[in-house]
Amino acid sequence: MSLKKEFFGFYVFALILPLPLPLIFSSIAMGLLIVNCLVILSRKRLGLNLISVIFLLFFFADSIALILSGKSFEGNTIFNDVKISCLVLPIAFYNLREDLTKETSSILKLFILGVIIYILYCCFYYLYFIYSHPRYTVQIDNYLFWAIEHRFPGTYHRTYIGSYIVFSSVLLNRHFFVQKKKKERIGCVLLFMLLTFSIFFLGSKMTIVLFFILNVMILLNYYKALIIPFFILIGTIFFLIKDRFLTTLEKSIGDRLIFFKKSMSIISENIWFGIGEKNIAQHKVLIGEELTQLIPHNVFLKEILSNGIFGLLIVLSLFAILVYKAIIIKNNSVYSFLFLILALCMIEDYIYIQRGLFFFIYFGILLSNSFNFKLR
Repeated sequence: MSLKKEFFGFYVFALILPLPLPLIFSSIAMGLLIVNCLVILSRKRLGLNLISVIFLLFFFADSIALILSGKSFEGNTIFNDVKISCLVLPIAFYNLREDLTKETSSILKLFILGVIIYILYCCFYYLYFIYSHPRYTVQIDNYLFWAIEHRFPGTYHRTYIGSYIVFSSVLLNRHFFVQKKKKERIGCVLLFMLLTFSIFFLGSKMTIVLFFILNVMILLNYYKALIIPFFILIGTIFFLIKDRFLTTLEKSIGDRLIFFKKSMSIISENIWFGIGEKNIAQHKVLIGEELTQLIPHNVFLKEILSNGIFGLLIVLSLFAILVYKAIIIKNNSVYSFLFLILALCMIEDYIYIQRGLFFFIYFGILLSNSFNFKLR
């Protein structure tokens, strides 16, 4: 893996994004990436493509819907600062597409390295956690999952690290079948097994399911005989965590149905331009016996709540053009990435949270502007 100093910001961001660090580090890395882009682009003549235009509309959706609705600017979202990267990265990546195609392999490897570091950090911290809590022994129970999420410094929400693990597994799985060197293939197998174990302990329920679906699809495409060992491995690990998985599944589904129902009732009265992103949290739902702020848990519901039909059309157009580009590129890694994002968008406000948006825009734009790339 050879790295070029001209793309320093690209490498740093890919490595830092999955690390167990506070969000500020990802923001600093994004700032470095944007500066890196501007420095390189200062020597180029800029062009604009349709994806860049739609991302610009996505950034300005809140303010445009607010103007069209005639509502007061006070107390409403004008610009969502989480979306700032949408202003620069799509245009930059489009104008650097030929150079980035050559760097895609290195960028993806650094991202996988970041994911592996996160997993190893959790493993070693777990050993320290046991050592510092003499009454706690090595065991797989609900407390273990709670401790990982609340007591391990730097760990973050299971949906986001889970999505990073799933994407890394897809890249490694495909790399195994195109790689001819024996050492490389052995390395892929060992890392893939580590990712397989980690998704059950660090990922969310949805990312566990997506890990299984996407990797089975790859095995069906390349080597069907490996599906049986994969099923055995998955089944064995699932047996260890099945109690937690099944007991929390009903609550996860039930809570989301309540959120969805409340969202739909609000949408029916504010369908054209929504109620504004900041106003969503003012609505409450009853979860169990506790009043909770409304969280749509669905990107499309979130957008139509925020900006109505106008905003929804922008988001649908954004995914439509990315899917179209994926069809043109004809790369299974791109298909898997978009399937992963779309699935998570159905059960989380994925692209409105920094870790989700950064992952989506960085790799979505990188892969859609790359052609004939391989994880070498």
